[in-house]
Amino acid sequence: MRAVAVSRFHDPPQTMDLSVPSIGPAEMLVRVAFAGVNPLDWKIVEGFYEGSRAHIFPLVVGVDAAGTIEAVGPEVKRFRRGDRIYGQFLHSPVGTGTYVELTPVPEGIGVSRVPDGMKWEEAAALPTAGMTALACLDALALPPDSTLAVVGASGGVGSFATEIASARGIHVVAISRAHSATRLRSLGAQEVIDPTAEDAREVVARSHPGGLDGLLDAMSDRAGFARWMTVVRRGGTAVITTHSANPEDLANAGIRGGNVDLAPSAQLLDRLAQEVIGRRLHVPVERRVRLEDAPAALAELKAGRAAGKTVVELAR
Repeated sequence: MRAVAVSRFHDPPQTMDLSVPSIGPAEMLVRVAFAGVNPLDWKIVEGFYEGSRAHIFPLVVGVDAAGTIEAVGPEVKRFRRGDRIYGQFLHSPVGTGTYVELTPVPEGIGVSRVPDGMKWEEAAALPTAGMTALACLDALALPPDSTLAVVGASGGVGSFATEIASARGIHVVAISRAHSATRLRSLGAQEVIDPTAEDAREVVARSHPGGLDGLLDAMSDRAGFARWMTVVRRGGTAVITTHSANPEDLANAGIRGGNVDLAPSAQLLDRLAQEVIGRRLHVPVERRVRLEDAPAALAELKAGRAAGKTVVELAR
């Protein structure tokens, strides 16, 4: 079967022919229709979980997917053959990824049925970025009419967060390059600031002299997050997805929040699905690529040249 994989950490991903995997008693064999492209994909290739989780090689890239169950183990209770499912398929050992025609998926992880009315590519693009955005907004717990800066607003997490927050009546200040301004405004952002063209923190300080109520950072390192925290008022809340928050920095600034570690679940997926089906959330699939083009798409994401979501099409 066709796959995009690496033979060892830090190798460039490439297309390979691999054997069809077997499944355990509590696993399902899923034929992937679309796989979502995420920053976590290249981070895993570079050893993100090395030392904390077991790995298998060749390591198939990818964590998000939507597909059809072709076989189930005898202990599987929630699903049956023929079900259309989607979610974050990441599990241990790491390496049975989603840029592949067939992949084994344990029943007990963050997966759910694809609801009627949701397209395959939407289902594949939604899981990790959408659940992360929703988890961040849950942690921020901002009421309507609050103000929120979203750093990295043009990416997957940032785009979802911008639209969900705006739909909740939150005033979103999107921090992103100018070429994404039109799209971000269509998602509900009321301000878009290009940090490469001007000092975004100074712009925020002028338009919101009392400080913002919240900050959602989807891209910064520790130093960058500490700088962005200066736009938040004392008593406000700041969260980050890159595990770069320092509790001491937050305490000194009088700001709540910190790192958001995603705990994928069917419940989070189902909440997101209701937003999509109700047309309150648009899944920003910007590009569809063939499996053979997935390594190049992943390299563009790593270089920061991707906007919205890219999905890998495997259904033929």
